[in-house]
Amino acid sequence: MEDRKMKGILKNILLASVLCLAASCSLKEEPTFFVNKHNFYKTVDQCKASLNACYAPLNNIYVADFMIATEACSDLWRSSSSSGDSSLDVSPSKPQVGARVWENGYKGIMYCNEAIANIENAPIADSLKGPLAAEGRVMRAMYYYILTSMFDGVPFYTCMVDSYQVQDSIRYLPRTPADSIRMCLYEDLRDNAIPYFTEKNGLKVRGGDAPDNRSGYAHGLMLMAKFAMWNQEWEMALEPLDSLEKLYGDFSEARYPLHEIQWRYKNTPESIFELQHEYSRDGVRYYGNVAAIMTPKYDREKDLFDGARLTGYGTTLPNWNSLKATDYYTLFRPAYGKVTSESGARCLFDPLPLTYDLDATYKASDGRERWLTKIDLEAWAKKEIRGKKIDRRIEYAVGLGNLETGETFGETKTWGIGWAGPKFWCPDMENTYDSNNYRIFRYADALLMMAECHAELEHDPALCMRYLNMIRERAGVDAYADFTGYEEFKTFLRAERARELGGEFMRKFDLVRWGIWYDEVKKFNSQIKNNALPCHRFYPIPDKQCALSGYALTNPEYENAGLN
Repeated sequence: MEDRKMKGILKNILLASVLCLAASCSLKEEPTFFVNKHNFYKTVDQCKASLNACYAPLNNIYVADFMIATEACSDLWRSSSSSGDSSLDVSPSKPQVGARVWENGYKGIMYCNEAIANIENAPIADSLKGPLAAEGRVMRAMYYYILTSMFDGVPFYTCMVDSYQVQDSIRYLPRTPADSIRMCLYEDLRDNAIPYFTEKNGLKVRGGDAPDNRSGYAHGLMLMAKFAMWNQEWEMALEPLDSLEKLYGDFSEARYPLHEIQWRYKNTPESIFELQHEYSRDGVRYYGNVAAIMTPKYDREKDLFDGARLTGYGTTLPNWNSLKATDYYTLFRPAYGKVTSESGARCLFDPLPLTYDLDATYKASDGRERWLTKIDLEAWAKKEIRGKKIDRRIEYAVGLGNLETGETFGETKTWGIGWAGPKFWCPDMENTYDSNNYRIFRYADALLMMAECHAELEHDPALCMRYLNMIRERAGVDAYADFTGYEEFKTFLRAERARELGGEFMRKFDLVRWGIWYDEVKKFNSQIKNNALPCHRFYPIPDKQCALSGYALTNPEYENAGLN
């Protein structure tokens, strides 16, 4: 009975794949016709259409609960919610977002495997066949990047599922060690994908310049670097990173404006890979819902966002549980009692453009009088406060209130902490419909990875600082100039990645990769610290999948922790 059930599930997935393959060549268009699978892959347009199916599962992975899993379960953000992934109520029987990622990750891999195999056998010119198959290989690597980052070792296969015999062989696959998967995919991208993106065919370009914004050269290089860094193969990581530097060049404000890190700016020059989203009242195309949890809570009656007035962000936003910063990410704690002097912030963004409102106090829960916090507009205009430069990224990374009027968010006013910043907010958002593109990888990430590789290899302090300071210069803060050792540099670099890339779906992955996730969330994330266990650094494979594998798949760390 179980065998028949499994075959039925796979048959349905294959049917869905065929339906998706009938999509037109544009990533924004819906399928308009059905083509028999056996008569498909005859033309270039049909081959391109098959690749469109490879993108679709990503839109089901990169949603609000994935943001919670990757960012609100880190040291930077915490959710207002007290359930599910937000509180690490995660186990094999309650896989939470892990179930969605697993299902869509392997659906994407199956689509990619099928597209690659059929494109390589298609009766089209080799000069066209190679780049199309290469695009499929990059997308397949993307799904395995997500799966190995989320689950560690996972079943690994690259063959097309075209028979029940293949289905059965895949069904009983155990975990393949993540480092082996990454090495295999690094070599596959290096040998079978990257060479096909050339200047001659117009595909050796930045992500934002790729035809139809499809995955390609830059995305493949970034995945190679990510795989190598997870495996601590620093020299191997530098090879694709060097190629990215040659492609993207100087990291100047003129070439890569800081304000364009906001997600409302789509396919910018700095982009390496981003999900293409579009929403309209007349017909939903591809959209997300991340901005619904990144935007401060909206009060419809008062037309205020947590006590502050913002314009252009919609008037029908849901009262979802939004993400708040941890004390580590941003904190300016008003002092108890009467104060005559101000103390600086003790957080990643130090100093903040905040000061005490000496004319306004409130009674704290313990009955003591507490000074309120206000935005220092004069300091913000000068980008300097208490003798220190203000990091320009604060304007986008952290929501403190209205930096033009000085209205402070309630959470900032009373507790000195911020919401997720305008980088993520979606203008004219309706309900949960988010038309922002989700920028998965960008050039700043690659430069910080280069700084990390050189530090791990202990190449040259000047080389390490060069790549770090390219990021800091654009942010308008002082250069890192006092090199006291490689370990101290790496600690500072990890904080810099938080300042630059916080909220971009990778903070937990970074902490796990560095081996410090558990310690960091225990110190800084008040929402999950009491529930966090070492096994939570990776998600468990859902019980359902373990059962379907005949328990070739298991979760020993979760079992040892008493979670089932």
